[in-house]
Amino acid sequence: MTSERQLHLHPVAAVAEAFGGLRDLAVPLVIGVVAGGRGSSLSAIGLGVLGVAAAAVLGIARWRSTRYAVDDRALYFRAGIFSPDETVVPLDRIQSVDTVAGPIQRVFGVTGLQVQTAGGGEDAEVVLSALSAGAARELRAALRHPDTGASSAGRRLGGAGLLATALTAPQVGVVLPVVGGVFGALQNGLAGESVAVVRSVNSVHEVVLVVLGLLGCAWALSTLGAIVAFAGFEVHPVEGRLRIRRGLLQRRAVSVPVNRIDGVQIVESLLRRPFGLVTLRLEITSLGGSETAERTLFPLLRRDLVAAFLEDFVPELAGPLALQERPPRRARRRFLTRPLLAAAGAGAALVVALPAAWPAAPVLLAVAAVAGLDAYAAAGVRIDATRVVVRGRHGAARVTLVARRGRVQRLAVSRSPLQRRAGLASFSVTVARGTRIAIRHLERAHAAALLGRLAPPQA
Repeated sequence: MTSERQLHLHPVAAVAEAFGGLRDLAVPLVIGVVAGGRGSSLSAIGLGVLGVAAAAVLGIARWRSTRYAVDDRALYFRAGIFSPDETVVPLDRIQSVDTVAGPIQRVFGVTGLQVQTAGGGEDAEVVLSALSAGAARELRAALRHPDTGASSAGRRLGGAGLLATALTAPQVGVVLPVVGGVFGALQNGLAGESVAVVRSVNSVHEVVLVVLGLLGCAWALSTLGAIVAFAGFEVHPVEGRLRIRRGLLQRRAVSVPVNRIDGVQIVESLLRRPFGLVTLRLEITSLGGSETAERTLFPLLRRDLVAAFLEDFVPELAGPLALQERPPRRARRRFLTRPLLAAAGAGAALVVALPAAWPAAPVLLAVAAVAGLDAYAAAGVRIDATRVVVRGRHGAARVTLVARRGRVQRLAVSRSPLQRRAGLASFSVTVARGTRIAIRHLERAHAAALLGRLAPPQA
């Protein structure tokens, strides 16, 4: 590794690496302890001690083999025990230097830094797991990304906002693991009783209780996850960047260049819409992390404050949000057809599998009709001199995408055979990392006109 001065991480990095190694060894250790426990308790304890010692040795070895250095041209990083990897990151390619402090770092008063480049992917190019406050400050300055602190113009998520965010956060994806876990427990944990338990659910009352129980478990898990993810959330504009901090167990501070933001999603989830609340999410090509929390600009905001928020934090995307082009009235029934057919099929399958649940069939049809009408009411497009605003439905949520015209990755107009006969077409906009919002059943001439307005001029 080329450099004038090579530096080691803080010794706490060895502890962090040891815990990481212990996590990697958790499954074989548990298997070994259980297997050893059948013979004697001493052998089980011995296996456990051996695993902890191996993790400690591995953590120290990784710490000693990890080095970094910086000069006026690049950051140099070397890591690996048997086959070290060397990374060279030119300073002018560094987009952000983010701070990550997990429970171990916070206990010992150190911090971690993650270096992200403009063309980077999901993971940071360089991860420095533990640095003292002084070393982190010096390194940030050498990388030309000093931590200038938070400005007074920022916005914080208070305690009431955090509670509202957590209570309205449940996602459908949380329900599936809960259902799988419950059924797995019935099949494995309760052994012979499982069949009797499942078959005993044969009345509407019992079906409702089971569904409510599963939803309650999912809601509790999602609420806890939201509190852990968004506790202490704050965003501040700092010298052309947005400094976003969040996290309860792992405190994370991300620096996002404003000029790299391709767009912002305004998400109105099913639980938040009745209260006029939305979530703002970033659309940016190179921002580490793919989870929703990693890309949140602000977790909970009143809908009527969105325009002012964008004006303060992302002024290039500020402006009217009212839509100019919508599907015609004659397209309304087409928005109803697909959800009603899906609901009818699901209701029929449910009644066949569980006859006692027949009242759910008309409920599904009613929900599908409401969803279709809402999709029709939500759909629309607005094109300004520098922005494009597209709104549609994603699952049960309304999503409004506000994007820079010059950052649109792909435009498309498509027509199904039925749309072709009716003189209709679908118009879609794709930005950043592949986020796509499609508006179905626009007038064909209007969709073509939108494509012509947004398409770059031909040479």
